[in-house]
Amino acid sequence: MAKMWVMFFTSLLLVSAMNFYAVIRDPDLIDIDDIHEYPRETVKVEGVLTSFVVDPYGEQADRIDLQVRELDGHSVVEVRWFVDRDHQVPPVGTVVTVEGEVSEWSGRIWLSSNGYGAIQCKEGDGAGGCTNIEYESLQLVEVAMDPAKWVNSSVRVDGYLSEAIAPDVTYHSLSLMDNPAYGNADHLLYMQVEGRPVEWIESGSHVEVTGWIQYDQRSLRYRLLVQARAVEVLNVGPTVMLDWDLDPQSLTYEVGKLVQIDGIAEAGETSWTLNGPNIGDKICMLPSPSDVENGTAGTSDTWTGRLLWSTDEGTICLDRGHDASVRNPIENSAGVLPLRSVASNPFTYEGGAYTFEGWVTSTISPDYDKGYVGDAATYFDRTTQLRIQLVGEHAEYIETGQSIRFNATVIWSQSEGRIVLEARSWTLGETPYPSQINWGDGYNSWKWEIGNRVSIMGIAVMDDSGDQWVERSGSDERLCLLGDGSETSQQAAVGEPIEWIGRLETTENFVENEMRFCLNVL
Repeated sequence: MAKMWVMFFTSLLLVSAMNFYAVIRDPDLIDIDDIHEYPRETVKVEGVLTSFVVDPYGEQADRIDLQVRELDGHSVVEVRWFVDRDHQVPPVGTVVTVEGEVSEWSGRIWLSSNGYGAIQCKEGDGAGGCTNIEYESLQLVEVAMDPAKWVNSSVRVDGYLSEAIAPDVTYHSLSLMDNPAYGNADHLLYMQVEGRPVEWIESGSHVEVTGWIQYDQRSLRYRLLVQARAVEVLNVGPTVMLDWDLDPQSLTYEVGKLVQIDGIAEAGETSWTLNGPNIGDKICMLPSPSDVENGTAGTSDTWTGRLLWSTDEGTICLDRGHDASVRNPIENSAGVLPLRSVASNPFTYEGGAYTFEGWVTSTISPDYDKGYVGDAATYFDRTTQLRIQLVGEHAEYIETGQSIRFNATVIWSQSEGRIVLEARSWTLGETPYPSQINWGDGYNSWKWEIGNRVSIMGIAVMDDSGDQWVERSGSDERLCLLGDGSETSQQAAVGEPIEWIGRLETTENFVENEMRFCLNVL
């Protein structure tokens, strides 16, 4: 009996000792990349402080949010530090050790740290006796603290892309963030990228960009204007793992990104699908040539591709055969400087006068002197688009898709933060045939043709008020017709629907408080 009591007290002592050790032991120092493996555990990480925001929601809360990046890498962890909000935060660039509990909610992971001792700087010979890292570029928090300081000046900024940048699009609007995950970011700087990169730049990529900070009075915010060539990729963003449990609507947030998903590929008569584990789990799949050749239909695998909207399928698809190459059909004449040369290295040509050839990408009215010129007539063939400013009067409309040869000086516009081709003489090609608009397409389609020459089939009629309209045969759909009043007489002479050609305009009906589309045939 005595031996049993000894064994009992010995066991109790061991358990107590283990519990005591668990309380007083120093948490494990882990890599930032491995945080997701320690849910609800208290850990330590070491990294460099890259960003912070005090009282992030303006609720007078004793909380400071920080971004800590691994020392020799690109991974970042968000730290929510519950401490007196007036407590001094180490300078950006300080190497710190952070102790906190790994917290997770709705797919977001962060460190929850409490008290003054939760974040400590690594001792060194830098500012405040801490180890400091000197950045070659600005951190977003530096711009956020005093944005007016950087307005209209060239800056080099470090951050992560909120969206992918495609090589076949000449204009992108996205955010530069201080964390690769949108939900964990404390600072987001609105960024406009003009030009086309050589290849895809993935969402979440760690980049350094050189551009111009401007204040946009219309949208009441600061923005960063960047040329595609000025985006330097430090580390490629990760591939996004998709889960069949996700709401299909949430897939729209992943469009344009490189993704992976488990499933079974099936080939139909006209299209392919990727099927998940449950009934109804299905997504459109655009197979690569190797998928078709190798007979991968019926194969269960982890599939990698780019999530894109397919106009042919009318839905979101996993594109396995995306071709990032672009076509440039223009062959410049002798003595003509290609637009692409200026776009790739604008400051080499700044201040010089050159001859250019291209196509106008949007209609320029006689009362306006600015537009854009591209190296192809159509959007899908175009690889370069530059701003053009016409010096001198032009009595005629310059139409979308019209070829132009012009002599221009390459100048840098500080107000617009871009290269402008200042043209003083030009020769226009033949006026292109007008775009055809169709009944039933509605505002979402027609709005892109406002100001352009268009054509539409219809019957000209005049109402009791003397207003003319183009009507769709056998329907109540109609389009306001602006002419000299003889159009209905022309209609009566022909009898059948006529192809009416004119400029698509908008007018406001103040009586019925509505906007009308009108076809101006004058």
